[in-house]
Amino acid sequence: MTQSLNTSTAAGLRLRELSRRVQQQTLLDRLTLEVAPGEILALLGPSGCGKSTTLRLIAGLDRASSGEIELGGAVITHLPPAQRQVAMVFQSYALFPHLSVERNLSLGMELRGVPRADIARDLEQVLALLQLEGLRQRRPAELSGGQRQRVALARALLRKPALFLLDEPMSNLDAQLREDLRGELRTLLRSTGVPVVYVTHDQHEAMGLADRIAVLREGRLQQIGTAAELYNTPTNRFVASFLGNPSINLIETPERQLGLRPERLKLAPAGSSCEAGWSMLEGTISHREWLGDRVITHVQCPGQGSLKVVGDAGQAAGPVQVRWRHEDALSFERDGGGRLLPLTTRSQ
Repeated sequence: MTQSLNTSTAAGLRLRELSRRVQQQTLLDRLTLEVAPGEILALLGPSGCGKSTTLRLIAGLDRASSGEIELGGAVITHLPPAQRQVAMVFQSYALFPHLSVERNLSLGMELRGVPRADIARDLEQVLALLQLEGLRQRRPAELSGGQRQRVALARALLRKPALFLLDEPMSNLDAQLREDLRGELRTLLRSTGVPVVYVTHDQHEAMGLADRIAVLREGRLQQIGTAAELYNTPTNRFVASFLGNPSINLIETPERQLGLRPERLKLAPAGSSCEAGWSMLEGTISHREWLGDRVITHVQCPGQGSLKVVGDAGQAAGPVQVRWRHEDALSFERDGGGRLLPLTTRSQ
Protein backbone atom coordinates (compact mmCIF):
# COMPACT_ATOMS: atom_id res chain seq x y z
CA MET A 1 0.00 0.00 0.00
CA THR A 2 1.50 3.33 -1.05
CA GLN A 3 -1.38 5.59 -0.10
CA SER A 4 -2.02 7.01 3.34
CA LEU A 5 -4.91 8.80 4.98
CA ASN A 6 -3.97 12.06 6.67
CA THR A 7 -4.80 12.03 10.38
CA SER A 8 -4.64 14.58 13.16
CA THR A 9 -1.35 16.20 14.05
CA ALA A 10 0.92 13.47 15.37
CA ALA A 11 1.18 13.41 19.15
CA GLY A 12 2.77 11.00 21.59
CA LEU A 13 1.06 9.06 24.37
CA ARG A 14 2.36 8.93 27.93
CA LEU A 15 1.02 6.95 30.90
CA ARG A 16 2.25 7.89 34.37
CA GLU A 17 1.71 5.54 37.34
CA LEU A 18 -1.66 4.53 35.90
CA SER A 19 -3.71 2.25 38.17
CA ARG A 20 -7.17 0.71 38.20
CA ARG A 21 -8.63 -0.88 41.32
CA VAL A 22 -12.08 -2.40 41.75
CA GLN A 23 -12.98 -3.05 45.39
CA GLN A 24 -10.04 -5.09 46.74
CA GLN A 25 -8.73 -6.17 43.34
CA THR A 26 -5.93 -4.35 41.50
CA LEU A 27 -6.47 -4.69 37.76
CA LEU A 28 -3.59 -2.40 36.79
CA ASP A 29 -0.76 -1.34 39.07
CA ARG A 30 1.19 1.90 38.44
CA LEU A 31 1.78 1.43 34.73
CA THR A 32 4.25 3.90 33.23
CA LEU A 33 5.16 3.93 29.53
CA GLU A 34 5.41 6.13 26.43
CA VAL A 35 4.40 5.60 22.81
CA ALA A 36 5.96 7.89 20.21
CA PRO A 37 4.11 9.32 17.18
CA GLY A 38 4.05 6.64 14.48
CA GLU A 39 5.12 3.88 16.88
CA ILE A 40 3.19 0.63 17.34
CA LEU A 41 3.33 -0.65 20.91
CA ALA A 42 1.90 -4.10 21.62
CA LEU A 43 0.53 -4.96 25.06
CA LEU A 44 1.20 -8.67 25.48
CA GLY A 45 0.32 -11.09 28.24
CA PRO A 46 -2.08 -13.82 29.36
CA SER A 47 -5.78 -13.31 30.07
CA GLY A 48 -6.35 -11.07 33.08
CA CYS A 49 -2.93 -9.41 32.93
CA GLY A 50 -4.31 -5.87 32.42
CA LYS A 51 -4.07 -5.44 28.63
CA SER A 52 -7.69 -4.59 27.92
CA THR A 53 -7.96 -2.64 31.20
CA THR A 54 -5.15 -0.37 29.97
CA LEU A 55 -6.90 0.15 26.65
CA ARG A 56 -10.22 0.99 28.33
CA LEU A 57 -8.53 3.50 30.63
CA ILE A 58 -6.84 5.24 27.69
CA ALA A 59 -10.13 5.32 25.77
CA GLY A 60 -12.02 6.70 28.79
CA LEU A 61 -14.39 3.72 29.02
CA ASP A 62 -13.19 3.05 32.59
CA ARG A 63 -12.04 5.51 35.26
CA ALA A 64 -8.45 5.41 36.52
CA SER A 65 -8.02 5.00 40.27
CA SER A 66 -4.78 6.98 40.13
CA GLY A 67 -2.17 8.18 37.67
CA GLU A 68 -2.28 10.27 34.49
CA ILE A 69 -2.87 9.80 30.77
CA GLU A 70 -1.26 12.38 28.52
CA LEU A 71 -1.81 12.67 24.76
CA GLY A 72 0.06 15.28 22.76
CA GLY A 73 1.16 17.07 25.91
CA ALA A 74 -2.41 17.44 27.24
CA VAL A 75 -3.68 15.47 30.24
CA ILE A 76 -6.83 13.59 29.15
CA THR A 77 -7.27 11.40 32.26
CA HIS A 78 -10.70 12.77 33.13
CA LEU A 79 -12.01 13.73 29.70
CA PRO A 80 -15.07 11.86 28.38
CA PRO A 81 -14.33 9.38 25.53
CA ALA A 82 -15.76 11.62 22.81
CA GLN A 83 -13.24 14.37 23.59
CA ARG A 84 -10.09 12.22 23.58
CA GLN A 85 -9.42 12.02 19.81
CA VAL A 86 -9.02 8.25 20.18
CA ALA A 87 -10.21 5.60 17.70
CA MET A 88 -10.74 1.98 18.76
CA VAL A 89 -10.92 -1.21 16.70
CA PHE A 90 -12.54 -4.04 18.63
CA GLN A 91 -12.27 -7.81 18.43
CA SER A 92 -15.96 -8.00 17.44
CA TYR A 93 -15.59 -5.26 14.74
CA ALA A 94 -18.85 -3.64 16.09
CA LEU A 95 -20.35 -2.99 12.64
CA PHE A 96 -24.04 -2.16 12.12
CA PRO A 97 -25.43 -5.37 10.57
CA HIS A 98 -28.28 -3.63 8.71
CA LEU A 99 -26.08 -1.02 7.04
CA SER A 100 -23.88 -1.33 3.97
CA VAL A 101 -20.12 -0.91 4.14
CA GLU A 102 -20.49 2.63 2.78
CA ARG A 103 -23.10 3.59 5.40
CA ASN A 104 -21.10 1.97 8.21
CA LEU A 105 -18.23 4.25 7.23
CA SER A 106 -20.11 7.46 6.48
CA LEU A 107 -22.58 7.49 9.38
CA GLY A 108 -20.06 8.52 12.03
CA MET A 109 -18.80 11.41 9.89
CA GLU A 110 -22.37 12.61 9.31
CA LEU A 111 -23.09 12.56 13.05
CA ARG A 112 -19.92 14.58 13.68
CA GLY A 113 -21.12 17.22 11.21
CA VAL A 114 -18.46 16.63 8.55
CA PRO A 115 -19.40 18.44 5.28
CA ARG A 116 -20.76 16.20 2.52
CA ALA A 117 -17.91 16.99 0.15
CA ASP A 118 -15.34 16.00 2.77
CA ILE A 119 -17.25 12.78 3.54
CA ALA A 120 -17.25 11.80 -0.14
CA ARG A 121 -13.53 12.57 -0.53
CA ASP A 122 -12.41 10.74 2.60
CA LEU A 123 -14.69 7.79 1.91
CA GLU A 124 -13.27 7.27 -1.57
CA GLN A 125 -9.75 7.52 -0.20
CA VAL A 126 -10.19 4.98 2.60
CA LEU A 127 -12.13 2.54 0.39
CA ALA A 128 -9.26 2.58 -2.10
CA LEU A 129 -6.63 2.36 0.64
CA LEU A 130 -8.16 -0.78 2.16
CA GLN A 131 -9.26 -2.31 -1.15
CA LEU A 132 -12.96 -2.10 -0.31
CA GLU A 133 -14.25 -0.26 -3.42
CA GLY A 134 -16.11 -3.28 -4.78
CA LEU A 135 -17.75 -4.03 -1.43
CA ARG A 136 -19.32 -0.66 -0.62
CA GLN A 137 -22.93 -1.87 -0.97
CA ARG A 138 -22.50 -5.15 0.91
CA ARG A 139 -23.66 -5.68 4.47
CA PRO A 140 -21.35 -7.18 7.15
CA ALA A 141 -22.99 -10.63 6.88
CA GLU A 142 -21.92 -10.72 3.22
CA LEU A 143 -18.25 -10.08 4.05
CA SER A 144 -15.45 -12.42 5.07
CA GLY A 145 -13.72 -11.99 8.42
CA GLY A 146 -10.79 -10.23 6.81
CA GLN A 147 -13.08 -7.84 4.96
CA ARG A 148 -15.01 -6.99 8.14
CA GLN A 149 -11.69 -6.31 9.87
CA ARG A 150 -10.76 -3.89 7.09
CA VAL A 151 -14.11 -2.08 7.37
CA ALA A 152 -13.65 -1.66 11.12
CA LEU A 153 -10.16 -0.29 10.53
CA ALA A 154 -11.42 2.03 7.79
CA ARG A 155 -14.02 3.46 10.17
CA ALA A 156 -11.30 4.15 12.72
CA LEU A 157 -9.12 5.85 10.10
CA LEU A 158 -11.97 8.12 9.07
CA ARG A 159 -12.09 9.57 12.57
CA LYS A 160 -8.58 10.98 11.92
CA PRO A 161 -7.61 10.34 15.54
CA ALA A 162 -4.57 11.33 17.54
CA LEU A 163 -4.27 7.75 18.81
CA PHE A 164 -5.29 4.26 17.64
CA LEU A 165 -6.30 1.56 20.12
CA LEU A 166 -6.70 -1.97 18.75
CA ASP A 167 -8.12 -4.71 20.97
CA GLU A 168 -7.19 -8.10 19.45
CA PRO A 169 -8.73 -7.12 16.09
CA MET A 170 -7.56 -10.28 14.31
CA SER A 171 -8.32 -12.89 16.96
CA ASN A 172 -11.49 -14.00 15.13
CA LEU A 173 -9.57 -14.74 11.92
CA ASP A 174 -7.91 -18.00 10.98
CA ALA A 175 -4.13 -18.31 11.26
CA GLN A 176 -3.42 -17.93 7.53
CA LEU A 177 -5.53 -14.80 7.20
CA ARG A 178 -3.89 -13.25 10.28
CA GLU A 179 -0.50 -13.89 8.72
CA ASP A 180 -1.59 -12.40 5.40
CA LEU A 181 -3.02 -9.24 6.99
CA ARG A 182 -0.26 -8.65 9.53
CA GLY A 183 2.15 -6.96 7.12
CA GLU A 184 -0.60 -4.86 5.53
CA LEU A 185 -1.87 -3.73 8.91
CA ARG A 186 1.60 -2.75 10.12
CA THR A 187 2.26 -0.70 6.96
CA LEU A 188 -1.11 1.02 7.16
CA LEU A 189 -0.89 1.90 10.86
CA ARG A 190 2.63 3.27 10.56
CA SER A 191 1.62 5.41 7.58
CA THR A 192 -0.83 7.39 9.76
CA GLY A 193 1.99 8.85 11.86
CA VAL A 194 0.03 8.58 15.12
CA PRO A 195 0.81 6.30 18.09
CA VAL A 196 -0.81 2.87 18.15
CA VAL A 197 -1.48 0.65 21.17
CA TYR A 198 -2.22 -2.91 20.07
CA VAL A 199 -3.54 -5.50 22.54
CA THR A 200 -2.90 -9.17 21.83
CA HIS A 201 -2.22 -12.46 23.60
CA ASP A 202 -0.51 -13.82 20.45
CA GLN A 203 3.25 -13.50 20.73
CA HIS A 204 3.76 -13.97 16.97
CA GLU A 205 1.37 -11.13 16.24
CA ALA A 206 3.12 -8.87 18.74
CA MET A 207 6.62 -9.73 17.53
CA GLY A 208 5.71 -9.41 13.86
CA LEU A 209 3.66 -6.22 14.03
CA ALA A 210 4.91 -4.00 16.86
CA ASP A 211 7.95 -1.77 17.12
CA ARG A 212 8.09 -2.48 20.86
CA ILE A 213 6.30 -4.87 23.19
CA ALA A 214 5.17 -4.31 26.78
CA VAL A 215 4.71 -7.60 28.65
CA LEU A 216 2.16 -7.49 31.49
CA ARG A 217 1.45 -9.94 34.28
CA GLU A 218 -1.24 -9.59 36.94
CA GLY A 219 -1.58 -5.88 36.21
CA ARG A 220 2.15 -5.10 36.42
CA LEU A 221 4.59 -4.22 33.68
CA GLN A 222 7.29 -6.88 33.47
CA GLN A 223 9.42 -5.54 30.63
CA ILE A 224 9.20 -3.25 27.62
CA GLY A 225 11.45 -3.39 24.58
CA THR A 226 11.87 -4.72 21.06
CA ALA A 227 11.04 -8.34 20.29
CA ALA A 228 14.77 -9.13 20.10
CA GLU A 229 15.45 -7.51 23.49
CA LEU A 230 12.66 -9.41 25.20
CA TYR A 231 13.64 -12.70 23.59
CA ASN A 232 17.41 -12.50 24.11
CA THR A 233 17.60 -10.58 27.39
CA PRO A 234 14.34 -11.16 29.30
CA THR A 235 14.17 -9.45 32.66
CA ASN A 236 12.72 -12.51 34.38
CA ARG A 237 11.57 -16.10 33.96
CA PHE A 238 8.00 -15.10 33.11
CA VAL A 239 9.03 -12.99 30.10
CA ALA A 240 11.45 -15.71 28.95
CA SER A 241 8.72 -18.33 29.18
CA PHE A 242 6.03 -16.22 27.51
CA LEU A 243 8.06 -15.47 24.36
CA GLY A 244 9.26 -18.27 22.15
CA ASN A 245 7.67 -21.20 20.35
CA PRO A 246 8.37 -23.86 21.45
CA SER A 247 8.64 -22.35 24.92
CA ILE A 248 11.93 -22.16 26.76
CA ASN A 249 13.23 -25.22 28.65
CA LEU A 250 13.79 -24.73 32.38
CA ILE A 251 16.18 -26.97 34.32
CA GLU A 252 17.29 -26.95 37.94
CA THR A 253 20.88 -26.55 39.16
CA PRO A 254 22.15 -26.36 42.77
CA GLU A 255 22.27 -22.54 42.74
CA ARG A 256 19.83 -21.35 40.12
CA GLN A 257 17.43 -22.25 37.34
CA LEU A 258 18.63 -22.32 33.74
CA GLY A 259 16.58 -21.32 30.72
CA LEU A 260 17.54 -23.08 27.50
CA ARG A 261 16.00 -22.03 24.18
CA PRO A 262 15.07 -25.18 22.17
CA GLU A 263 16.70 -23.91 18.98
CA ARG A 264 20.04 -23.43 20.76
CA LEU A 265 20.31 -27.01 21.98
CA LYS A 266 22.17 -29.79 20.18
CA LEU A 267 21.91 -33.56 20.35
CA ALA A 268 24.98 -35.80 20.59
CA PRO A 269 25.51 -39.57 20.96
CA ALA A 270 25.08 -40.84 24.51
CA GLY A 271 28.32 -41.26 26.42
CA SER A 272 30.42 -38.97 24.19
CA SER A 273 32.78 -36.43 25.74
CA CYS A 274 31.65 -32.80 26.08
CA GLU A 275 34.00 -30.12 24.76
CA ALA A 276 35.07 -27.05 26.73
CA GLY A 277 32.51 -24.28 26.95
CA TRP A 278 29.57 -26.66 26.70
CA SER A 279 27.31 -28.39 29.22
CA MET A 280 25.16 -31.45 28.76
CA LEU A 281 22.46 -33.69 30.16
CA GLU A 282 21.95 -37.36 29.42
CA GLY A 283 18.47 -38.40 28.34
CA THR A 284 16.30 -40.56 26.13
CA ILE A 285 14.31 -39.43 23.08
CA SER A 286 10.62 -39.97 23.80
CA HIS A 287 9.11 -38.67 20.56
CA ARG A 288 9.46 -36.18 17.71
CA GLU A 289 7.13 -33.60 16.20
CA TRP A 290 7.52 -32.94 12.49
CA LEU A 291 6.21 -29.46 11.65
CA GLY A 292 7.20 -29.23 8.00
CA ASP A 293 9.97 -26.65 8.29
CA ARG A 294 11.44 -28.07 11.50
CA VAL A 295 11.50 -31.03 13.84
CA ILE A 296 10.99 -30.79 17.61
CA THR A 297 12.65 -33.61 19.52
CA HIS A 298 11.43 -34.33 23.05
CA VAL A 299 14.14 -35.75 25.30
CA GLN A 300 13.31 -37.16 28.73
CA CYS A 301 16.11 -36.29 31.17
CA PRO A 302 16.18 -37.91 34.66
CA GLY A 303 15.38 -35.33 37.35
CA GLN A 304 14.65 -32.56 34.81
CA GLY A 305 11.65 -33.78 32.87
CA SER A 306 11.27 -33.37 29.12
CA LEU A 307 13.51 -30.99 27.12
CA LYS A 308 12.57 -29.73 23.66
CA VAL A 309 15.26 -29.55 20.96
CA VAL A 310 14.58 -27.84 17.61
CA GLY A 311 16.29 -28.48 14.32
CA ASP A 312 18.07 -31.81 14.88
CA ALA A 313 16.61 -34.58 12.70
CA GLY A 314 18.93 -37.40 13.83
CA GLN A 315 17.98 -40.67 15.46
CA ALA A 316 14.32 -41.36 16.16
CA ALA A 317 14.62 -42.88 19.64
CA GLY A 318 17.01 -44.03 22.35
CA PRO A 319 19.65 -42.47 24.64
CA VAL A 320 21.30 -39.16 23.67
CA GLN A 321 23.03 -36.13 25.15
CA VAL A 322 21.41 -32.68 25.11
CA ARG A 323 24.13 -30.03 24.84
CA TRP A 324 24.30 -26.24 25.06
CA ARG A 325 26.96 -23.57 25.08
CA HIS A 326 27.36 -21.79 28.38
CA GLU A 327 26.74 -18.36 26.82
CA ASP A 328 23.39 -19.54 25.44
CA ALA A 329 21.94 -20.37 28.87
CA LEU A 330 19.77 -17.82 30.67
CA SER A 331 20.03 -17.89 34.47
CA PHE A 332 17.14 -17.16 36.84
CA GLU A 333 16.62 -16.96 40.57
CA ARG A 334 15.01 -20.16 41.76
CA ASP A 335 12.46 -18.34 43.92
CA GLY A 336 11.84 -14.83 42.57
CA GLY A 337 12.52 -15.70 38.93
CA GLY A 338 14.63 -12.61 38.18
CA ARG A 339 17.35 -13.02 35.57
CA LEU A 340 20.87 -13.41 36.94
CA LEU A 341 24.26 -12.74 35.42
CA PRO A 342 25.56 -15.58 33.21
CA LEU A 343 27.19 -18.54 34.89
CA THR A 344 30.95 -18.85 34.69
CA THR A 345 32.14 -21.55 32.33
CA ARG A 346 31.67 -24.96 33.91
CA SER A 347 30.05 -28.32 33.28
CA GLN A 348 26.73 -29.20 34.85
